[in-house]
Amino acid sequence: MSTNESQFERGSSRDDTVTEAFVTQLMEHRHRLYAFIAKQLANATDVEDVFQKTSLVLWQKMEQFDATRSFFHWACGIAFNEVRNFLTTQRRSRLHFDAELVELLAAEAQEEEGLSEARLQALRACVGHLPDRQQRILQDCYGGSATVSEVAHGLGRSRDALYKQLARLRQRLLDCIRGRLAREGVGQ
Repeated sequence: MSTNESQFERGSSRDDTVTEAFVTQLMEHRHRLYAFIAKQLANATDVEDVFQKTSLVLWQKMEQFDATRSFFHWACGIAFNEVRNFLTTQRRSRLHFDAELVELLAAEAQEEEGLSEARLQALRACVGHLPDRQQRILQDCYGGSATVSEVAHGLGRSRDALYKQLARLRQRLLDCIRGRLAREGVGQ
């Protein structure tokens, strides 16, 4: 049996449930992880390279992940190390960030992530307090494949009237989110 065949067999013996949960988490957080890396590197090609390397390392370390903890923060720790490794090997480049700046950017990105998560939770709560009809309108306009004109036609309203209602709903949600974040003591 070749080395590749034995690696394949070992890989196929993994618990499918764990693998599926891991892949779900990776797919759910891939854009935020990519953004975390992008905030630390100046070149888009470098960001893509480090993201790919990070994804590979995450896959290799999948069994080390503690499902009771935040996948995103675990993945950011690995991404942070991959960025530092990349920068170490790229010292010859004219443009690079020093380690202190990378650490500062990483800390800032994690702080922003916490704020983004708080905003998302507040948005979900605020939408949940809207009447069902308004929730349906938001879902149809922003969560579906129908255009605003199609939604307006389905409601028997003009497109302009629906745009005005959406603007009022967005303002109402914004006020609600700001109020919730202020009550929770979360920076806006």
